[in-house]
Amino acid sequence: MFTLKNSLFIVLFVLGFLSAKAQDDYATPTPRDYSKKPAKNTGFIELGGNAGLYSLNFDRIYYYKEKLKLSARVGFAPHFNGIYIEQEYVLENNFILFKNPHHLELGLGATLQRRYNEKPKQTDSYFWENIWFSVWRCGYRYQKQDDGFFFRAGLTPVVMSNDAEGFHSDYFQFWAGVSFGISF
Repeated sequence: MFTLKNSLFIVLFVLGFLSAKAQDDYATPTPRDYSKKPAKNTGFIELGGNAGLYSLNFDRIYYYKEKLKLSARVGFAPHFNGIYIEQEYVLENNFILFKNPHHLELGLGATLQRRYNEKPKQTDSYFWENIWFSVWRCGYRYQKQDDGFFFRAGLTPVVMSNDAEGFHSDYFQFWAGVSFGISF
């Protein structure tokens, strides 16, 4: 039966359990050991560089040693041309050399540009055109092992593929870019 003595015992038992549970420290989790689990992901904005004016990017370090790291990057840049949204897609693989946080970054990548162009020698006739760029990178990269600020600057010379006008044998252009973001 349910008596006052049983009720008091149940209330004291529940309060004792809750007060013991309240002693657990949920507010401060154990800190991350960045020497064992460094920040390998980066989200950043690049001004200039592989995509021309700007691009939104994600970079992941997939091989991590103290003096050599390898990373892969994907990026996207929308450009507005009237009612059309032209796009650029960036793929890049980089070698990151030297110890933290200052690095030399060398890489090779490709940029696909989808452009809405007028057909050659045909007035008022338009089409979507895919243009590929081969992009190299040589630059400085600041990325600590810890989460936080990310910066890089570099030269990104490009070589363009065929476009609607044909192959441009002399289309080699020096280009530069600066990136700001967050490592996590």
